[in-house]
Amino acid sequence: MKAGETNILKFIGGLDKVFIIPPFQRNYEWNFDQCDELFEDIINAYQSKKTHYMGNIVYYEGKNNGASFSEFILVDGQQRVTTILLLLCAIRDEMKRQNLPDENITMRYLENDNCIDAFRVRLKQTSYDADSFNAVVKGIATSSDKNNIIKNYFHFIDLLRTNNLSLKDIYNTITKLEVVDVNLQIEDNLEAVQTVFEKINSTGKRLTPADLIRNCLLLSKSIEEQETLYKNYWIKIERTVSNNNIASDNISRFARDFLVMKIFEDVEQENIYKKFKNDYLCQPNITNIEILDEMSRYAKYFAYFKFESCENDRINKQIIMLNQLKTDDFMPLYLYLFNKLYVNKPQELEKILNLLFDFMARYRICAISGGGGAIRTVVNQLLRKFDDGLECNYDNIYFELSNSGSPAGRFPDDIEFKNSLKEAVNVNYARAVLIKTEEFEHFNIPVDIKKVTMEHLMPQTFTNWWTQYYDGEESAKDIRNKYLNCIGNLTPMSQSYNSKNSNKPWPVKLKYIEDVQFVITNEIAKDKRFSEWKEDNIKARNEEIAERICKAIISPLKRTRDYETKAPAFCFEPGIYDMSDDSTPMEGEKPTLIRFDDKEYPVTKWKDVIPTICEILYDFDKDIFDKLVSDNTIHKSTSTKNENIKDPIISEDENLLNQPVKIKGSKYFAEGNISSSRARFFSKQLIELYDLIGFFQIAVGESN
Repeated sequence: MKAGETNILKFIGGLDKVFIIPPFQRNYEWNFDQCDELFEDIINAYQSKKTHYMGNIVYYEGKNNGASFSEFILVDGQQRVTTILLLLCAIRDEMKRQNLPDENITMRYLENDNCIDAFRVRLKQTSYDADSFNAVVKGIATSSDKNNIIKNYFHFIDLLRTNNLSLKDIYNTITKLEVVDVNLQIEDNLEAVQTVFEKINSTGKRLTPADLIRNCLLLSKSIEEQETLYKNYWIKIERTVSNNNIASDNISRFARDFLVMKIFEDVEQENIYKKFKNDYLCQPNITNIEILDEMSRYAKYFAYFKFESCENDRINKQIIMLNQLKTDDFMPLYLYLFNKLYVNKPQELEKILNLLFDFMARYRICAISGGGGAIRTVVNQLLRKFDDGLECNYDNIYFELSNSGSPAGRFPDDIEFKNSLKEAVNVNYARAVLIKTEEFEHFNIPVDIKKVTMEHLMPQTFTNWWTQYYDGEESAKDIRNKYLNCIGNLTPMSQSYNSKNSNKPWPVKLKYIEDVQFVITNEIAKDKRFSEWKEDNIKARNEEIAERICKAIISPLKRTRDYETKAPAFCFEPGIYDMSDDSTPMEGEKPTLIRFDDKEYPVTKWKDVIPTICEILYDFDKDIFDKLVSDNTIHKSTSTKNENIKDPIISEDENLLNQPVKIKGSKYFAEGNISSSRARFFSKQLIELYDLIGFFQIAVGESN
C-alpha cells in the first residue's frame, strides 16, 4: 500500500484517467446537508487562505491500465469524488451562462480525449446513477430527474448564484481541498480488497450486512465480470426483495433469513456477515455464482411474504392470514417450504401453511414466550431435522410442532387456548382467528381481509348511556376491565359498519349488526340471548365463541415424547416487539424506534416513548386526544400535584408533570420522568383507547 497527500483536483486531473465505482458499491447518497457542508468548507478555505482535509480516497489500479488510459477502482471516497465533480459541472455551466471562460473544466476533470466510448466520462458510476451523472457531465441534465446526482447538481447551481464569491474564486479554492491518496497496490488479491471493505468506516455510515455480503460475492478479477454478476444476479435479488424500492433495508433481512435456513441457527444482526462468510461461504465445491443463483431463487419467495404477491391466489390468501399474526420469525422455514413444495406440491404447501397459521394463532394468543427466541428455536429444529433426512410433509411437521423440544415452543392445547381467548386478545390476532372461524363454519369471507376491522361490542369509550347501563361508574369500570378485549366482546365488521357503530347504545348497535355480512357477527342480533349486553350475556358469548374457535383452529396431537429441556429462565432477545407486549422483561434495555403505519420514529431512551406515541396519536385523531387529556384518562395512582385529580401523564399544564416533555405539533406535554415498565404500561393504555392494538411496534436493544 502506498499513501500520500495531494489536493483533490490533482488526484482527479491528469491525462486519460478513468475512475470506476464498482457495481457492488452503494449508490450515490449524499444529500443537501452534506453538499452545504462541503460548500461551506470551500468558503472558509478561501477566507482563511488555509487548506482543508477532505478525507481518504482508497483505490487499486485495474488490469486495464495501459497506453490509452489508466483505470482506478475506488474502494472508498466515491461519494466525495462524485460530489466534487458535480460542483465542477455546476461551476462550468454557470461560467458558460455568464459568458466567462470555463477553464477547460470538462477536458481537465470530467471527460477523456483518447478513451473508448464506455470510458469517455472520467467517472464510471454504478448502473443506477450512470445515466444521471452522464447527463450532468454532458450538460443535458433536467430538474425533473429526481436522482440524488441531479438534485445535488442543481443545488450547487443555487449555491453558486446566491453566495458572494466569484465563480473563479470558488474554482481556484477547490485546490485547497486535500485528500490522502491511498493506492492499495493489489495484484489479483481479492481477499485483501474485501478486508479493506470490511474495515472502512470513514464516511460515518457503517456498511450493512447486505453491503458486505454483496461485496464479497461480486468481487472478481475484472470490472467486466463484476458488472455481469451485478446485473445478472445481485440487482435482481435486491429489486425483488425490496419491491423496486432502493431505499429498502429488506436485503439485509433476506440475507439473514436465507443464512438461517442454511445453517439452522439463529443469527444476530451484527453477526450476519461474519456467519455468512465463515459458516456458509467457505463450503467446499460451491461457487459465488451458485450462491447468487440460489439466493435469486429464494428472493422470490421472500417477496411473496413481504408484499403478499404470490401468483397462486389460494396460497397468497394463506400468506395474508399468516402476516396478520406477525410471523417473520418463520421466514427461514417459509423459504425452505416454498423451495421444496411450491412448484410440484402446491396443495401440500397450502395445508402446511394452514397448519402453521393454527400453531401461531394459538402461540400468539396464549403468549407462550415473551420474545421470539423460542419460535426461532422451533424453526431451526425443524430445518435441522429436514437436513438430517426428515421428509418435508404435513404429517411430519404436525408431529414435530406437537412434540416441541421445549415448553417455551409448545403448541397450546384447547384448555390453554380457550382460557386465553376468554381473558384478553390482541385485536389483530382476534381478527385473524375470527375470520378463520367464519370461513371454517360458513366458507364466507365477503370482503378483503385487510379491510375487516374489529368491533368492540361493549365500546372502548363509555358514553353516559353505557355508564348508566352498567349501573354507574364503578360497576361499568369493573365490567370494562374484565371483558373489553375478551374474544366474546370482539366481532368482525367492515370499516363502514365499524365507524357507524362507534359507542352507540346497545339496541341501536344491534340494528346495525343485523345487516353485517359476517355470519359470526349478524347472528348476535338474531339470538334472543343477546338482546342485552350485560355481564352474563358477554360471558355466555365469550364461552361459546372460544369453543367454536378451538374447533376451527387445529389443536396439537397428543405428545408422544418428553420435553428435551425445561423452560429456560427468560433471556431478553433484541428485536421488534408489539407495543402491547407489557410482559417481556426489558429493564436495562434501550428502545431505538417506534413503528406505526410503515413509518419509523427514532427514540433513544424510555422517556422518549410516551411523547413519541402521543405525537403520532395526536396527529392521527386530535379529538380523541383532546378528550383523553381533558378527562385525565391516562394518569398515575397518586395525587401529589393537585389534590383534585390523579397525577396526569399528559397535560396542557406542564406544572402538573415532574419532567414535562413537549409533544410535537400540539399544545400538550407528556411526563418524561418514567421507568421502562411504566412507559410501556401507559403506551399500551393509549393505544387501546385508539383501538390501535397491533399497529404499533417498538425496537428494543438493537439499531435499525
